[in-house]
Amino acid sequence: MEEINRTLAVLSTRTIDKGHCIRFQSKYHFPVPENGDRRYFAGKTDYMVIETFDGQLLANIADKLYLMEEVPEYELISKEFDAPKEAPKKEKKKYIPPMNHPWRKASFVSYAAKQKHRYGANV
Repeated sequence: MEEINRTLAVLSTRTIDKGHCIRFQSKYHFPVPENGDRRYFAGKTDYMVIETFDGQLLANIADKLYLMEEVPEYELISKEFDAPKEAPKKEKKKYIPPMNHPWRKASFVSYAAKQKHRYGANV
């Protein structure tokens, strides 16, 4: 299986960007040696990406092989450190027009005319 991975690997050359990252297939990766620490290389350093047959990504920088650890997408709010912020819901204030408003006065007069038992017939 190891021989098949070496034989059917896809090789492509790239350069490291200013953020010490390796961009491959629209994703960013860090070169990581076998001990698990991230390695930071200067910008414009040439390297070769090796995509093995089984899907593993390796970087060959200065004749040394590094694993490629994917960098997560940037998020405005951290799930681990930032508490969820919920904006207080403001209740929308209803506009009630004054009694001397033209259409309000007419509707009140018609309402009062229907309520003869409360206001009497003289309204």
